Amino acid sequence: MRGGWRHWRNALAAVLIMAAPATAQQQAQDPFNGQFGAMQLAPSAPEAARLSRMMGDALSALQPERPGHQDVYLIVAALWGEPVFEREATQAEEILRTHLHAEGRSILLTAGGEGARAHPDSTPENIAAAIGQVGSMINPNEDLVVVFITSHGSSDGAAALRSRQTIGALRPPNLRDLLNQAGIVNRVVIVSACFSGAFIAPLADDNTIVLTAAAPDRTSFGCQPEREWTFFGDAYFNHAVRGGAGLLPGFEQAKTLITQWEHDQNLTPPSNPQKWIGAHAAEMLHRAEAAH
Repeated sequence: MRGGWRHWRNALAAVLIMAAPATAQQQAQDPFNGQFGAMQLAPSAPEAARLSRMMGDALSALQPERPGHQDVYLIVAALWGEPVFEREATQAEEILRTHLHAEGRSILLTAGGEGARAHPDSTPENIAAAIGQVGSMINPNEDLVVVFITSHGSSDGAAALRSRQTIGALRPPNLRDLLNQAGIVNRVVIVSACFSGAFIAPLADDNTIVLTAAAPDRTSFGCQPEREWTFFGDAYFNHAVRGGAGLLPGFEQAKTLITQWEHDQNLTPPSNPQKWIGAHAAEMLHRAEAAH
């Protein structure tokens, strides 16, 4: 079971006690009042400069959209600094980029690990910048944006954000608002986290597909740091999509495989992955997958 979100909430509570005025400590459960934010320690000056250059290079490397052609842009973010999430994000980005013909139009952010960072940091600012940059480059009526988030999740529906220097949360309305602010209309959102079914209601419309690792009231499994994938990532990306399935039929294949794994390992209650399929988004995804 993914129990790491409990550690995140405890750590955030400790930060609140230290940072908040005494009169606010008894009332404040969320220091960001529902906004997408984080509490962050500054890295060393050389590392801060390196990370800034890395993010700038990643944004600059995104290729422009092609008028009259449906392009797919990909944003992948691992929000928690345990190796399993970085491995999952890195491999899923490669699989999705190939599957959706998104070469040159993909950006990968991670929370890092113990060694030197290989990818830009998945801070709130960088996630917002990635979404904003993609939004500024697409034709909103013509192009499709795919977002994949992997992390621990909390029972209030938030995807937890934690690295060596940052702690925060991405709530479903935060992601919806960022996408809307950027003018990203046609989108596929995939979330691998406990309780990630909470992302469906805020995002659901005709132009959106949402695929989640669990129901809003269920945990998902397989997030131990030593693993290569979570259960959802393994079943969906590594088995179904890598095996040639489309994103929508692949989700059904993944559900069947996850159910079998959970049964075989006596993991209860089952995670019960969820989906929302907007009709227009499904048409756009079908065109993207059929492109050569």
